[in-house]
Amino acid sequence: MEKLRESDLYGPVRDYLTGLGYEVKGEVKDCDIAAMRDGELIVVELKRGFTLELVYQALDRQRVADGVYVAVPLPKRGYMSPQVRDMQSLCRRLELGLIFVGFTSRGFPQIDVAVHPKEASAPRRDKKRRLAVIREHEARTGSVNTGGVSRKKILTAYKEQALLTVRLLQENGPLRAEDVKKLGGPPNAGTILGRNVLGWFDREMEEGGRRYLYRPNAKALAALEEYGEVLERG
Repeated sequence: MEKLRESDLYGPVRDYLTGLGYEVKGEVKDCDIAAMRDGELIVVELKRGFTLELVYQALDRQRVADGVYVAVPLPKRGYMSPQVRDMQSLCRRLELGLIFVGFTSRGFPQIDVAVHPKEASAPRRDKKRRLAVIREHEARTGSVNTGGVSRKKILTAYKEQALLTVRLLQENGPLRAEDVKKLGGPPNAGTILGRNVLGWFDREMEEGGRRYLYRPNAKALAALEEYGEVLERG
């Protein structure tokens, strides 16, 4: 397969980890792939080639993950390539895992884990960043983001919650914030509507002047059309 993109590596690696029982999400807090299983956090960084930039990224991810892999295309000469031994040796020294993604002549992906990572040493851990990755991972209901995609807008957990709020208002509104929550909206619906960080909501005072009623504007409806499929997957 010619002209591989980083995003082409995402599907095979995702499927491999899913088969091992991990819940896999793409593009979580700058991690190409974040996978959770029984409290264990695995991060995989994807690149079209084994570069110094990839190594730097992987070393940084060791501060948040229990294990970090780098995933690259298998060289054209496979394990006969002189690069393979050097990559394996470096990854072992740095306590990184190494995944080769190959493709058959018919385009079917093949995963080969050449090196498994050692657990990152405790002093490297950044507890705050680790918790941020785990919280974002757990807040996502689907896996709409593809790891390795740098130019596409990323659907964060906050935006996913805001989209759910838009849909409920579209179908039932205008509504008060507490009504959105009663209809199955996110627990932070009041904050989403009140702060209106994304600029998606218009408000008006309800009759009697006690609380606001909210409705989605054109910007919100356009976002729902673009990203609404993730709500179906959740």
